[in-house]
Amino acid sequence: MRFKTSVRNINTFTKLTQSLSSIGKVAWLRLSEDDIRFVIHAAEGTQVWANLTIPTLFDDYRISSANNNIINLEVPLSQLHRALRSCASASDAVLRLTKRASDGVPILCLTITTASTTNFLVGNTLVTQEIPVRVLSATSVENIVEPRAPEADVHIYLPALPSIRGIADRFNKLSSFSSEPHRLVLAANMNAEFKMALRGADVSVESKWRDLQNPVLADVEGRESHPSTVRDRMAFAEVRVDGREWAKVLKVGGLAKRVVACICDGVAIILYVFLTEEADSDPTVVTYYMNSIAE
Repeated sequence: MRFKTSVRNINTFTKLTQSLSSIGKVAWLRLSEDDIRFVIHAAEGTQVWANLTIPTLFDDYRISSANNNIINLEVPLSQLHRALRSCASASDAVLRLTKRASDGVPILCLTITTASTTNFLVGNTLVTQEIPVRVLSATSVENIVEPRAPEADVHIYLPALPSIRGIADRFNKLSSFSSEPHRLVLAANMNAEFKMALRGADVSVESKWRDLQNPVLADVEGRESHPSTVRDRMAFAEVRVDGREWAKVLKVGGLAKRVVACICDGVAIILYVFLTEEADSDPTVVTYYMNSIAE
């Protein structure tokens, strides 16, 4: 089992691990010849499936294993993020899977090259970061699958996530006066409107965005019968979510080029966070699944 690569885009990798670490402590990292996948899978709470093309993060990518050249790892996200932060000024960074010499524990070893000046002499300094990981067997991950949800009642491009997050943070502070703390309502319709609300007996506030865009369905054949096309355009589909979880999800805003929210009324909200522009053929996307909280 071998894996070695140069980190091509340190900034993107660092921001990705930062956003993921706010959702969960560990992630399933699936490395293959075709793509890279980070998964945070939990029975409750937010699930994340990040599918990235190899050039999004890496160069000179080499992998081999007896499992069809697929390697499955359990990775501590906060440690990986801290290691990547040390690469901010690096001229070169290499990531490889190996074993720690002292005890044979599997590790991702990040070797960083930085320029240094000593006594007016310019040279390079090597720094090594070790991230302990757990190698997962193919059978242990074969039953981990993306959540299934009904067809979305509404799909809409969201406004810039940092702006939503700022309002969500204020709503979460106000929710201390509510009988149901940290419960936010997220709603959208096919008239390009999105709203976020805090509703309670003691406090009720709402923010609304208009003149957004509803994406055109790619499936032309199924378009006429899709729930989003047969419903009243003005009717809102909504979900109730934990405001703190929602604020954590919105931390991915630093990476997002565009975000599509799909709302299954009363069931779930699914966020497709694209790391590339619409005209780009690169399909890199981070998907968040949040179930609606029952009233």
